[in-house]
Amino acid sequence: MWHTLLSSGKMRFFLVENRARPFGSRIVSFGATGFATDKFCYQARSTLPPYLGVQVARHYLSHELPLLNREQIARANANGGLNVMMCFAGWDYDGLSREQILAVRERQSEAFHLAHSGYRVKEFLADATGEEDLHWMLDAGAHVRRDYSGYFQKHRVRIPKSSQRPQLVGLTKEEAFASPGSHLSSFFVYTPPRFNFNPSEQMLLNHSLMGETSEELARSLFISTWTVKKRWHAIYQRVADVDAELLLPPVTNTPDATGRGAERRRHLLHYLRQHLEELRPLSR
Repeated sequence: MWHTLLSSGKMRFFLVENRARPFGSRIVSFGATGFATDKFCYQARSTLPPYLGVQVARHYLSHELPLLNREQIARANANGGLNVMMCFAGWDYDGLSREQILAVRERQSEAFHLAHSGYRVKEFLADATGEEDLHWMLDAGAHVRRDYSGYFQKHRVRIPKSSQRPQLVGLTKEEAFASPGSHLSSFFVYTPPRFNFNPSEQMLLNHSLMGETSEELARSLFISTWTVKKRWHAIYQRVADVDAELLLPPVTNTPDATGRGAERRRHLLHYLRQHLEELRPLSR
């Protein structure tokens, strides 16, 4: 299931590491989200049993996976919008003080924003397990959709204690804009891309944002350094055609050409970090 979700682009991860820990044990929190169908979101809000991750696994086993693949994401992102659903999450707070736990929570929110900013989002759904997790979600701007009390009573299942009780929370674009200022409300702000990079250019830029050099880009993208250089040239030309002032003057064969080229790239990447919609799939 994990291989299918990751290889098809149906799930994305965001995580927080404690790099003071030994290698192999640095992850202190993670989340996994997918873009869900409208039908599944409606079922989650109305009839499905608790725990979104369990329901995703059940749908996978019945060959009815309710998550969009890359092509479907691109089409929805260009039209009606996407439903972001947090399917899985976990954390390891052992040995952390209360202040450190809050710091991890803040970093997790930043990682979530980095992974999803720039998409045309219309609804957000997530599990909140336990009172602390619920309060965190509510403070971020979410609303309770289901507390599952009716489900537990109907199926004669004992309601879990408060520290383990699941609740479904969510937020729509309309709700977010009606109460601006929360962490989640900014998640629904969408700006159309200006440069319309193609998928190969977007992939190179995404890797570049992680700090990869030209040689590392060639290895990770399985292309030659000459192809990397050619793609950068196409990217610069595309940007110059739309907003020439965003870039430094073209690099010439002078002694400081290498430095000027690196500075030119830095300017562009800095802009893209603030405008992630340029790097999101969009059906043309």
